Amino acid sequence: MKTSIYFFIALSFISNKSDASEPFIPISKDFVVAQWATKTTEESFSEQLVNLLEQAIYPGNSANYSIASSLLAKASSSDLSEAQELYFDAVIQQHYHRFEESKLLLLRVLQIDSGHVNATLLLSNIYSVLGDAEMAKKMCVQLLLSTDQTIVATCALNAAAQDGKLTESVKQLSMLLENQIPMEDELSIWITEVYASLVKANGNALMADQLLSPFLDKKLPLSFWVLWSDIQLELARPTEVMSQIQKVVDASNVKDDALILRLAIAEQEIGAKTSYWRSQAKARVDLREARQDKEHAFDIALYYFHIEQNYEVAHQWALVNWQQAKLLEDKDLLSMTQTKIQTTLVSKTNQGTFHD
Repeated sequence: MKTSIYFFIALSFISNKSDASEPFIPISKDFVVAQWATKTTEESFSEQLVNLLEQAIYPGNSANYSIASSLLAKASSSDLSEAQELYFDAVIQQHYHRFEESKLLLLRVLQIDSGHVNATLLLSNIYSVLGDAEMAKKMCVQLLLSTDQTIVATCALNAAAQDGKLTESVKQLSMLLENQIPMEDELSIWITEVYASLVKANGNALMADQLLSPFLDKKLPLSFWVLWSDIQLELARPTEVMSQIQKVVDASNVKDDALILRLAIAEQEIGAKTSYWRSQAKARVDLREARQDKEHAFDIALYYFHIEQNYEVAHQWALVNWQQAKLLEDKDLLSMTQTKIQTTLVSKTNQGTFHD
């Protein structure tokens, strides 16, 4: 299995709450798999699945998860080992935020192959998402003898940061990575993304932007662009978001919810007379709400917070999101919506007192 799958499939989802766009619903499993297989007839099932899932993390490629799921259902025991089948299924389940299901699949993988680096990295992240910091760190430590020490350290410090040790983790990562970020593109992108997300969470959006800027001309995962957009918006640079992210979206086969939302927020902050992206975001949110789509709870909350400025509804969706995921950004979202509700209530109370 290619090493690049370590860095993206296992870890990039941690910093993006809604990396799926409109799910691709195949008419039939045979139809979807036949379409993919015509392009990959010389590849094994394993190679096809790796290629699908490696590309799935890039903007506009969320349909790959449905295609991979269909392909996996057609695979026989002779096509894949049990560990491969379980691992691929776990990757697909985590994409759809079925974290408990993914965790159980990964535990079975590690029972079969205790040295499976990908499964260990992904399981560490899922433990962090589920709020089990000790197990998240334990998974990282288990990699000490089996993979690059920079990966192990980044994994462990990221897990520690999710467990309330944010400032210490940022400091240690800074010391570790000073002039030592590997030159391999995929690894350096992943490490920098993790580092920048923690720097941003620690209150230094400007430094986070400086960390990400050198990579903007490379092929980047969706989670990177979401993080970059959030940093620009925090730095009051909505024009940059409109310019850069619109190009990313225009180049994608499918428009990702998370990027449409950031464009909508930027459009609103600019004060644009047209509401193209806000209309697009509203249509997506209306659809998610009609389906009670918990998978997109984080971005639905952001939509109501920034676009509709309906803080009660934003908080309700933040609570839904918190039931699923307990990372730093999930905690911040919950706090942000709660604080806004309280501030609004105090403001209304003061206005009432003043008028009296």
